[in-house]
Amino acid sequence: MTPVAVLGLGNVLLADDAAGPSTIHWLQNHYEFPPGVSVEEIGTPGLDLLPYISGREAVIIVDAVSADAPPGKVLVYHKDQIAMALTRPRLSPHDPGLAEAVACAELAGEAPEHLVVVGIVPASTETGMGLSPQVREAIPVAGARVVEELERLGHAPRSLPDPLPDRPWWEAGT
Repeated sequence: MTPVAVLGLGNVLLADDAAGPSTIHWLQNHYEFPPGVSVEEIGTPGLDLLPYISGREAVIIVDAVSADAPPGKVLVYHKDQIAMALTRPRLSPHDPGLAEAVACAELAGEAPEHLVVVGIVPASTETGMGLSPQVREAIPVAGARVVEELERLGHAPRSLPDPLPDRPWWEAGT
């Protein structure tokens, strides 16, 4: 298991809920990551998030987040802010269960020392494929925040000289 994980959460069939997977796609097409860093899109694991975060040194999660901010706004939450979310009820089966997974990892002594959520405020999470213009513009901003976190942790990725196209497979027909 790599010590650092960058995880994209979200459902690509629910419009801007694909912010996490889209950011992961953007990162993989623009950067080469050093050994010890895994970058992957994991869908909507719910409480099954636990194996993805347990035993890691650091975890960076990218996801659409509900916040009192305009669509496309990129927000960063740190471990102590995520733990405070334990008091809020889960509102839907999609809620990632992050606070609960972190609490379980803490109890087992397996929680990552560093945990960051890079969130993008969605315009819509209705059924449909494709990002809103605001969220599409936020993807490189969120990607840059992930890169900043990796640099701060001493795991700086290297920019690819010829980035790959930014259109992910789930938007190929849209």
